[in-house]
Amino acid sequence: MKNSLFYCLCLILMLFLAGCSNNLTGDVTLEVEVTPIEKIEVYHFHSDRQCSTCKTIGENLDETIERYFLNEVNSGKITYGHINVQDSENREITNRYGASGTSLWIGIYDENGFRAENDQGIWYKLNDKEEFIDYLKNLIEKRLSGEMN
Repeated sequence: MKNSLFYCLCLILMLFLAGCSNNLTGDVTLEVEVTPIEKIEVYHFHSDRQCSTCKTIGENLDETIERYFLNEVNSGKITYGHINVQDSENREITNRYGASGTSLWIGIYDENGFRAENDQGIWYKLNDKEEFIDYLKNLIEKRLSGEMN
């Protein structure tokens, strides 16, 4: 009786594992939210006095745009720049983004209107210029393609 129960449990376990292995060998697809994009804005927000980190973010943004996105800037698909949050002339854009200090924001215009995203990933790439530029290039390309994840 004990042997029958043991074999029965082993058979159930093998069938269960065989079912699991079928799931592991199949294609895995991830759902990615894609929305048609009208345009994006990429802004480096900073204060009156910029430290070396603030300046690096601005320089790397400029280089990324100049290397990879001049056509999109010229066509109006991308707007980018450097915004001093302490300058009263910039109050409207600073408030729209919610920026209060050094940061890199991407504004996305699509069929749902406008939304702003404060990118935190750049902070982990500051010690390697090429890694920073590659990261930002990939992020901008994702947003341009409508991928929001």
